[in-house]
Amino acid sequence: MKTLTQTLFPSFIAFVSLVAHAGCTSNPHAAPLAPQRLDAEQVVIEPAANTERPPFAFSEQDEQLLDEIQRATFRYFIEAVSPETGMVYDRTSSDVVSIAGVGFQLAAFPIGVERGWISRDEAERHAQLILDTLMNEPSNRKAGLFYHFINPHDASARRVGRELVVSTVDSALLFSGMIVAGEYFQGDIKTSVDQLLRDADWSFFLDTPGSGMPDTPYLSLGWKPKDDAVPTGDGELLPYYWIDSGDEHRLTTLLGVCAPKPENRAPEEVYWALRRQLGWHEGQGEIVWFPYSGALFTSFFAHLFVDYGSLGTDNPMAHGMPQRARVDWWENSRRVVNLHRDRAIQNPNKLPSLGEDFWGFSASDGPDGYLVSGQFPARVEMSGAQPDRDFSTYDPMENWGGGVIAPYAPGSSIMFEPALAMESLRASRHAVGDDQNGGVWTESWGFRDAFRMNQHQQVDWVAEDYVAISQGPLILAIENARSGLIWELFMSHPSIRNGFTRLGLK
Repeated sequence: MKTLTQTLFPSFIAFVSLVAHAGCTSNPHAAPLAPQRLDAEQVVIEPAANTERPPFAFSEQDEQLLDEIQRATFRYFIEAVSPETGMVYDRTSSDVVSIAGVGFQLAAFPIGVERGWISRDEAERHAQLILDTLMNEPSNRKAGLFYHFINPHDASARRVGRELVVSTVDSALLFSGMIVAGEYFQGDIKTSVDQLLRDADWSFFLDTPGSGMPDTPYLSLGWKPKDDAVPTGDGELLPYYWIDSGDEHRLTTLLGVCAPKPENRAPEEVYWALRRQLGWHEGQGEIVWFPYSGALFTSFFAHLFVDYGSLGTDNPMAHGMPQRARVDWWENSRRVVNLHRDRAIQNPNKLPSLGEDFWGFSASDGPDGYLVSGQFPARVEMSGAQPDRDFSTYDPMENWGGGVIAPYAPGSSIMFEPALAMESLRASRHAVGDDQNGGVWTESWGFRDAFRMNQHQQVDWVAEDYVAISQGPLILAIENARSGLIWELFMSHPSIRNGFTRLGLK
């Protein structure tokens, strides 16, 4: 069973640790050598004029493979569920539900309908059962946000290991999936979704970190009760905050800013106050990166719902926040994807799994338990920037994960580098096992969570489980790359549109 630092917020692992203890796509904006120092206010991260944006056109052969992958993944969200509540299990070996997994499940239903894998009526029944179950059990939330883990049979709050915590990021992922389902199905489902959105009081989770940070309050990572027996009683906010610009940070903050009721919102300035630490990677140029985790998922989770490609390049300085680069977040993530693939090709430790088709360091199962591998760009000093306020002084270390590959990571990169992602998906789909292990692909629910190769390019370890928060990103990312469906639905919700307007994002 995962512990608090392993499951509460995957990108939070390194932060807790700190407290407690050839094949790249060239970029014409990239400098030939890594700069030693940059003025963040002069940095603009945006794609070249001829860069192709999603949705992309795929070959017939690629479409067939994507159909196969999405359909198998979709079956997980229909079959690996509690018969009482319809909610998808966190993983196949556990009797617990992650609300983030349920968010992905709800967002997957419209894909199943559009692709002809489930009738609209059946998908609506699944979605309504889940929403009714969540709404009818008030002990699973505080101030309208949900406990990270809940009981699959009655939706009550569930302790997992040391953790019984209301999670802001997992609530954000749940609400995002709800929004997608509500906008697609409309009717009673939308009514239920909008009520849950109105009930969410994000202002309850705001606090001022101090330690040189701006006076703007940030969202805490969560809240824990004083007494497990009274999950809606007294408690306290966790003393950790969404202060950087990783995907979890941005999505959580956006949901707070976009709350329907003004009194429940996070202020707009908290979004612009998120730190934008600058790095550099050869062939790509400047990159904004998250210093406490180099896992690839921290560069694509928000993109599963937010159509950053349509938003273009933002401008924090226009909103009174200095020392923040202007960023097109789709382009920033595209650069991070190429960084990950480059590192796998370079492979200084000669790990047999890694190479042109096997890349993407991220959170997954590993041979010894939960694993968070990751890579970072070269750090670039920021002229005039203040430590803590504008950047972290933490010096992270790359984590090669022993060569473990999680197919959802390169697969979800299809939103940014479709050709490279297709090559990786095809290679993982056809990876064969050694004498003791099968392949990573099964006809039932698609890819197992992770695998590792030996020197003979055979799978010598494969995860036993399928995991909802790995399956979900993969099916959503593929759909966005193919049709943009999830983006269209999420971005059409009035509260999201209004929030983006208040932020000056169009």
